[in-house]
Amino acid sequence: MHGQVLMGLLWPFLFQSALGGIAASGMVMFWSFVALAGALTFQRRMIGLTWITLEVLLVMSWTLSDPVFNAFIDRPAATGVLAISFLAFNVTSVTIILFGLAMYFVRVQGRSRKRLHEVRQELTVLNDRLQDRSTEIAQSMAYASRIQRTILPDLDRHPDLFEDHAVLLRSKDTVGGDMYWSGTNGSTSYLVLLDCTGHGIPGAMLTMLCHGVLNEVVFGQMARSSAEVIDLTQQRLDDHLDRHHSGNKDSAEMAVICFDRERGTVTFAGLGCSLMIAEEKEVRTIRGARALPTQLSRNYTVPEFDLDLSKDPTLFLFSDGVVDQFDTHQRRKFTQRRLESAIESTAGLPLPERAERLHQALQDWKGSSDQTDDMLLIGLQLSQRWVKKEALCELVA
Repeated sequence: MHGQVLMGLLWPFLFQSALGGIAASGMVMFWSFVALAGALTFQRRMIGLTWITLEVLLVMSWTLSDPVFNAFIDRPAATGVLAISFLAFNVTSVTIILFGLAMYFVRVQGRSRKRLHEVRQELTVLNDRLQDRSTEIAQSMAYASRIQRTILPDLDRHPDLFEDHAVLLRSKDTVGGDMYWSGTNGSTSYLVLLDCTGHGIPGAMLTMLCHGVLNEVVFGQMARSSAEVIDLTQQRLDDHLDRHHSGNKDSAEMAVICFDRERGTVTFAGLGCSLMIAEEKEVRTIRGARALPTQLSRNYTVPEFDLDLSKDPTLFLFSDGVVDQFDTHQRRKFTQRRLESAIESTAGLPLPERAERLHQALQDWKGSSDQTDDMLLIGLQLSQRWVKKEALCELVA
């Protein structure tokens, strides 16, 4: 484009000199103003000023020096009348063409400005609609988050179970697929951590379904152990989601702690979730069973472990969003090994402070990267009534 404008400016000057100069040709270089008009119309201001400067320099240099190229053709000297005729023709032609181009450009720019104004008005209306819709969605999500959190149990109401506790719940979106549940049936109490498939609205919908299923399993079907809670919950999810026939892979990984007051025991069972036990500066992990797409196809129950509480340990339940969080460079996960090291490094601190240190360690690891998944970490210091002076059974790690 710059080359075309430059040639449009230069050719009239070259023709001027080839035709015999100013006196003989009637200033053919007037035609360079046509290219200048196009340059000023379609190019930026600073570039337009550059072309104007170049045009002025060319006119001044050609006028002052009036170069004549005699090598092209032999031509008779133009008479005064012919020179004046050339000049009148050039001035008139260039004026008419420039005026026509100016009118055309003004008309085009007017239509462009009008269309641009219409587009801006349309965008303003659409933006207002999107803003209103975004506000409605944000308000709905915030209200849904409040509803979801109201169904979370208040662990302070169980002083007979927990001496102290700390809960770190960080959803990836406003609502999430991680939750915890507690309930008591007769002499048995349960604490359940749930990590449902997905996050956001789909995960939140699944947590509400699981909340109802747990109420049904514990209060209706009278589950008698932590393993039975998992087995019955997964079977009910198979029925509700038709996972056995449809191939639906939506699921809920679970960790269940069962408090049996008659036996005086605390047991753990996990499906896709593990339990970390911190005793002084040592951390041991009980791994849950591998999660499968459907529970009905299995012919065995989830393993159950009796916990040795003789050393007054601190228990940690967590969802995979904690250990699967990527670092700032999105290359490495936090992993269970790093979580164990972080728990070991906080040994001897009060549980709320330990939880705060763990949260800070996760935040430092995450850095500026996006949160990978919903995070749920529960730390439990059990009531002294559950702490035994002698081990009930050997812990399987």
